[in-house]
Amino acid sequence: MKRMLVLPLAGLAGLAVLLSGVPAKEEKLKPEDLVARHLAALGSAEARARVMTRTVAGTTTFTVRLGGHGLGDGSANILSDRKRTRIGLRYTAIEYPGEQLAFDGERISAGFVQPGQRSPLSQFVYHHDVMMREGLLGGALNAAWALLGVADRRPKLASTGLKKIEGERLYELRYRSRRGEADLQISLYFEPETFRHVLTQYRLTQPSGMPPAPGLTGPRDAFHTLVEQFGDFREVDGLTLPHSYKLAYTIEGPRSTYLAWWSISEMKILHNLNLEDSYFAVQ
Repeated sequence: MKRMLVLPLAGLAGLAVLLSGVPAKEEKLKPEDLVARHLAALGSAEARARVMTRTVAGTTTFTVRLGGHGLGDGSANILSDRKRTRIGLRYTAIEYPGEQLAFDGERISAGFVQPGQRSPLSQFVYHHDVMMREGLLGGALNAAWALLGVADRRPKLASTGLKKIEGERLYELRYRSRRGEADLQISLYFEPETFRHVLTQYRLTQPSGMPPAPGLTGPRDAFHTLVEQFGDFREVDGLTLPHSYKLAYTIEGPRSTYLAWWSISEMKILHNLNLEDSYFAVQ
């Protein structure tokens, strides 16, 4: 993208309104055409095939704006091969050591910020493991990136044309795993000029349940929105990969709102290093 969207400035309705989009009048692309153009933008088939593993290392910051407090910086890494992923964010704060998420090809594991307690972000990803199981989380930084394995995963894809998001027109591709998670709405967004993947939105509506008695109004539903942003694209080993990554997670509940974001920058990306099996399980 020409610039990274500044999600927190969009306000509390922000993420839902920001990404609701206004369809443009341009002709829609078929899902298979959109995927093909994205893969071509990523790199040649030969360059993509050469990558067996990917190691990403960088610096990270986090900020909690609502529903808590905290900010800090630290180190980050994303380790992946064609089936497995490990995302680690490490901070020096005692009350918030960071995030540790891993998928070993069969199951997801997630670290705790306190004994027996996961962070809101880890809790959300852990309970909706399609994000890591399908290679979605991390986008093209992930060697198991979902769109590299469409033929094997056979997700249900829907191309809905161009959407206008904070002044930027982006192609939207809706993604649904054939293994369930129908309640989690997943949308991938691509630049129309380059077909680079620059944004993913995961949105979940959590029903509040029945009212306490007939004639009374029950509590409002809760809305969970996780947004990934990618920018600063550069070439590495014949592939055009993002070198900046931002996550924003919002919970709009009946009584409170939580808003936090994380960023990774100053990335160094290496391919085909040996990755031990133990890396893909959080102990």
